[in-house]
Amino acid sequence: MWANICQIFDIKCHKTHDASWGQGNILVSMFTKWIKSPFLHKTLFWGFVNQEIKGRYAGSMGGIFWSIITPLANLLIFIFVFSVVLKIRLKPTETGTDSFVMYLLAGLLPWIAFSEAVSSSTGMFVGKANLITKVAFPLELVPTAGILVTFILNGLGFILFLLYLTFEGYCSMTWLSLPIITAVFMVFTLGLVVLIASLSVFIRDIQQIMGSVLFLWMYLTPILYPIQMVPESLRFLIEINPVNPFIELYHQVLLRHVISYELFGQAVGFAMISFIAGVWFYNKSRNAFADVL
Repeated sequence: MWANICQIFDIKCHKTHDASWGQGNILVSMFTKWIKSPFLHKTLFWGFVNQEIKGRYAGSMGGIFWSIITPLANLLIFIFVFSVVLKIRLKPTETGTDSFVMYLLAGLLPWIAFSEAVSSSTGMFVGKANLITKVAFPLELVPTAGILVTFILNGLGFILFLLYLTFEGYCSMTWLSLPIITAVFMVFTLGLVVLIASLSVFIRDIQQIMGSVLFLWMYLTPILYPIQMVPESLRFLIEINPVNPFIELYHQVLLRHVISYELFGQAVGFAMISFIAGVWFYNKSRNAFADVL
């Protein structure tokens, strides 16, 4: 059985112990390569970051200030609609707050960063076809730069939300875990983005269906509703959702001031699976990019 697995992944193995050790080294080297690449090629990496930011606000008078104005306007609209007009209330014992808008934004803001990165992944390699086919450079920099920019720009809105929560008296020491949770979420997103970006080189239809997939995915994630509202018979749909532990961790840390190590373990597990799957397929298919593009 192990020999078959080794053949699939093109790994030469002689002893089970040695093969397991080799597999571990391969996974570590895969991860460190992607982490080290932006530092080894920092000039090119920050060039991609700068290009990504300028491309988003090209031709606009407000420029990067829109990354602050837009989330601030959305924050004020959500507060007005759900706190003043609709006045939807939740059970604090279940969610940590009776304010629906706080519960909504605690999950929605991280989701926006994730969905924006995933939706842009379909054209990540295809959009740089001229560069990829003519210039030799580490392609790892493209998705890494794209995700970093997406999370930084959306992070500005998240910081505004943290200030609002602080004003409402929700500040807690558990917030110190937010950078760790976000880092794991970024690794999960990176793996998924790399996988979709690589697949999109060969299957262009992915771009057409991605919007519908993300729309359905959002409604299967406890963002607009607490998981306690889902019937017991259907909760398995939420529990198998790989984004669920991340969103629930944000809810817990921001509003309930606790952290479930079981959820965190699930989040780390999903991040590892996503990263390994994405990078494995990328490594297998990257040599064919130039021919297809």
